[in-house]
Amino acid sequence: MNIFKKTKFIETQWTDEQGFQDAIKKLNDANVDYVIKERRTIATWGRLAYFCYSVILDTILLIGIIWAIFNIGKII
Repeated sequence: MNIFKKTKFIETQWTDEQGFQDAIKKLNDANVDYVIKERRTIATWGRLAYFCYSVILDTILLIGIIWAIFNIGKII
């Protein structure tokens, strides 16, 4: 088992149902393995919001630690 194995993916977005069906038919005719995945837009936005929230809180914490180090003489 190689955990550093690279795999390649082709991801696209379809809005036309007929075009989607044609593409699936061509993949089946060419005997190409594929996986259909669906993703909700709100989940993508939720991940982005959580990431921003995390970065902001980590930055505030880091600034607090730096402030405490520079003011150690006043605290003691």
